[in-house]
Amino acid sequence: MTDRATKQAAAYRDQFRRRVTRGACFHQPYLGTREFTADFDDPDDTPPIELTEDLGVMLHTIHFGPPIRMEWFTARLDQGVLHVPAHGIEVPAATDGRA
Repeated sequence: MTDRATKQAAAYRDQFRRRVTRGACFHQPYLGTREFTADFDDPDDTPPIELTEDLGVMLHTIHFGPPIRMEWFTARLDQGVLHVPAHGIEVPAATDGRA
């Protein structure tokens, strides 16, 4: 919740659940980059997929500095559920002139 919130947390939670049920979102979620959009559904209406797999390193956050820096996390599907940590791990930029 931000300082601008004017309602109780339960009101925002209910609003979020209504939007998920309708398939509505403020920003389309994506997996790592915007080219890989994520579809979502009400978890109570859709059984999870039966897939457990390491997905590799995924972009977590871009901090538009200056300087610009990025945080990453190791993604894993566990019975169809992707758990995203609250914070990623910042990887230092190359200092040898590589882009």
